[in-house]
Amino acid sequence: MLKTLFRAAVLTTGLAAVLATGSVVLLATPAQADDATVVDRAKAEITRRIDLRLAALLRFEAALTAAAHLTDAHESTLKDLVADDRTGLTALKTKVAGETTLAALRADAASMVNDYRIFILVGPKVRLTIAADHQAAAVARLQTAHDNLATAVAQAKAAGKDVAAAEQDLADMQAAIDKAKTGLAGQVDTLLAIQPGPDGNAIRAKVGAVRRALGQVRLDLRTALAEARAVRTFLRDL
Repeated sequence: MLKTLFRAAVLTTGLAAVLATGSVVLLATPAQADDATVVDRAKAEITRRIDLRLAALLRFEAALTAAAHLTDAHESTLKDLVADDRTGLTALKTKVAGETTLAALRADAASMVNDYRIFILVGPKVRLTIAADHQAAAVARLQTAHDNLATAVAQAKAAGKDVAAAEQDLADMQAAIDKAKTGLAGQVDTLLAIQPGPDGNAIRAKVGAVRRALGQVRLDLRTALAEARAVRTFLRDL
């Protein structure tokens, strides 16, 4: 009984502590390396983690299908990525089922993490690309709104109205729109170019830079919208 409990503890500790980081070193003594019970438990744990990734890919695909402003090119690229990762992980799951040693499972577990990076890379690629394309659509709408408001303000000025405040609001609105355009430029291309690999911290840093840039774009869009509302209020109150 004690021997069995020890083996279970060793396996649980090794998988939980190591698979989470992607640096797979299953903790087992040489005598246990080919023990069927230990191997089977390791296979079950890795399979469970693969299944979590496959389920996440299904969610990502649904999000891509539902996205209202995703460009055709970005949708195609991301759906291909999701499909390729699903195929690869499904094949890896089959491979895991046939393994007989912890050494082989160690390599499979490393591949599961490093070759796909479902949670720290694919998920953010889907979510941030959807967000960026939504922001790009918002920029276009705000630019149209700005131009329409500028026409209305010009007409009011021609009619002898004091429109200095509205003109300043329009200038601030255009500046915010231009800043948002600049902030968006190239972000999705940068994001989609990030590749999976063993350096999780480097991947997070690259994704984080894109996320922060899009966060600033969101603030710029809010500024532009606030200025648009100010101009509309001015025109309504004339």
